[in-house]
Amino acid sequence: MGSIRSFMVLLVLSFQSISSKRVARVTCVFSQSCVLPCSDSSSSDVINWSRLTPADGTVHCYYGNQDQLGQQDQNFRGRTSLFTDQISRGNASLLLTGVKVQDEGTYRCNTSGNKLVFIHLRVEAPVSDIRIHQDGNRITCSSEGIYPQPELTWSTEPPSNTALQNRTTVHQTEEKLYNISSSLTGPDGPDLTYSCSIRTRSSRRRATLHKLRNSQIAEQSWQIMEKILIAVTGLSPVICTVIAEILSRSWKNKAN
Repeated sequence: MGSIRSFMVLLVLSFQSISSKRVARVTCVFSQSCVLPCSDSSSSDVINWSRLTPADGTVHCYYGNQDQLGQQDQNFRGRTSLFTDQISRGNASLLLTGVKVQDEGTYRCNTSGNKLVFIHLRVEAPVSDIRIHQDGNRITCSSEGIYPQPELTWSTEPPSNTALQNRTTVHQTEEKLYNISSSLTGPDGPDLTYSCSIRTRSSRRRATLHKLRNSQIAEQSWQIMEKILIAVTGLSPVICTVIAEILSRSWKNKAN
């Protein structure tokens, strides 16, 4: 019981220490390199980087004029380094490469010059690409490799009086990134331009699509069929055009 109480006291003191210090916030981009800043007024013989949350562990240790990585947390092995040519000038910053979502948390930099710095690291995988397409009367919008979990919204121009009924699914990968996809059936009526917006806390992208009528889809299908017939059958363009037009009329009648 005494050991549990002692542990709780140390835990409380640790969080009080963090709260009493200014915590700097650093945003790192997924899979890229990121610098966690720490500086001292003079050269430091000892530099110790550790992560306090979500799990306490050694991130990088330096003393005796060289890295000491025997106790380094295995999740950081091969991904950390110091700016050794600048340590004599008080630079104790940490370079973290190949940033992962699991790297999020609160870090502590402690130097022999009694410098104590706390860094809260958060990871961002911005929305980089949105795909939007029409299949029949259904419009689908999707994007992949995003963090944190994104939000997806639909809108039309001009605004539609009919509520946009959509179905959105979100999937998280093994790398903790999010893939998102949403589809809706466009309302009947005048031509509309559909906009799909996907955003996170610091990034946002939008894609637009002008919804085609069924007759326009059939017209496009006729043009594609004509090219396929010419390429595959070797028939003359005139004959291929006639065949494609007959098929197109059949599709138009079904659409109407």
